Amino acid sequence: MDSVVLFTRFWLLLAAVGGAILPVALGNEASRKRAVVQVVCGAMMAIFLGPALERRFLPDSPAEVHAGVSFLIGCFGLRLTMIVQRLIDSRGETLANRVIDRIAGGDNL
Repeated sequence: MDSVVLFTRFWLLLAAVGGAILPVALGNEASRKRAVVQVVCGAMMAIFLGPALERRFLPDSPAEVHAGVSFLIGCFGLRLTMIVQRLIDSRGETLANRVIDRIAGGDNL
């Protein structure tokens, strides 16, 4: 493997982990286990979701921009996931019915 590619991948991994550590470091987390889980999950989100978003929306950008995206996903990805999950929990059935009505054409009675 080319050393530039290896360095770029390491740079992205470092950005992902750094972004995932930041909310834990700034928070009032009492449990170390929960903090470790948050860091691992945030880093995994950045590692797996970051390249897909970058390939789709920023295909020709430099490695520094990709690292910034990975950092932001690591930092805010879990919080955004929790917000979306709450929306789905509170309004999921209504949203699902709207989507089904659009696809199926609604009730024509």
